[in-house]
Amino acid sequence: MSTRRTTLVVREAVNKAYFKPVLFLAVALVLATAISPHFLTIRNIRAILISASPLMIVAVGEAIVVLTGMIDLGCESVLASSGVLIATMDLMLRFPTFISFTLTLAFGLLIGVLNGLLVVRARIPSFVTTLGMYWGLRGLAMVISQGYPISPSAVSSSVSFSFQWIVSNFRGIPVMVIIAFAVAIFAQIFISEFKKGREIYAVGGNELAARNCGVNVDLVKIQVFMVSGFLSALAGIIMTAWINQAYAWTAQGFSLQAVAAVVLGGIPFIGGFGTVIGVVIGSFIIAMISDLIVLLGVSPLYSYIVTAVVLVVAGLQVQKGKFVK
Repeated sequence: MSTRRTTLVVREAVNKAYFKPVLFLAVALVLATAISPHFLTIRNIRAILISASPLMIVAVGEAIVVLTGMIDLGCESVLASSGVLIATMDLMLRFPTFISFTLTLAFGLLIGVLNGLLVVRARIPSFVTTLGMYWGLRGLAMVISQGYPISPSAVSSSVSFSFQWIVSNFRGIPVMVIIAFAVAIFAQIFISEFKKGREIYAVGGNELAARNCGVNVDLVKIQVFMVSGFLSALAGIIMTAWINQAYAWTAQGFSLQAVAAVVLGGIPFIGGFGTVIGVVIGSFIIAMISDLIVLLGVSPLYSYIVTAVVLVVAGLQVQKGKFVK
């Protein structure tokens, strides 16, 4: 198949993949507005976007992995351990901000490489590999933090995180929202317009055919886990600044929420089809559910039930096939 033909096929798939996530969003907005008159306000939408930003970033990484037909269940533990790592370097060790940032993002990349190598070389299913990494990194975060939250108030009342600017505003727009959308837009352009990105679709669509066409499938698999690890580490930095502390058990359930966003975004677990923008919409819907629960004055615990119902309904449109590779 020529490069031009491959590009046309990918673009056609992308155009089709936009329909269902947008439809889900439209229905969700109509229902939310009908349930609560306070929902569709600028202030509330802004709050939803802020709370959804870390999940959006994690979900983009998850989407890249799922597009190849694999899954990453360890992204929330990368997020938590990255938060503990940068908080330790920033507050305890007093590293320069640039160094702390760089080492934390490099940590996420390293975890991605390890995941990829275990899947590609050791032939361990991605489900098992990343689940093991989940527990390992939670344990590492507990060891580093000694089981206690790391926050500026725990060190000194006059000290704050040097990267606190990441949750400030730029011309009235939250920086973390700008970062989340920049990540999503870049990822969408990359996978749909560049050769390396189209190889991700190819691996998920038909791994054997991709190999026969000269695609380095093993390298692609390692790279998608690197992307997921990097973005999870970035989300960990943002989350730490946002809640003003780092804790080993931060973001519990984020991995499954990211998977839910992928499903809502129209990406099947067999891979090879879907868009990153759809996943961003899925992340927004999940954050919207939690927001609506709060507006109605209902216990936040019910958000899990509502999310489960929405996820099952969304799952009806996912193509049937194998769950993971």
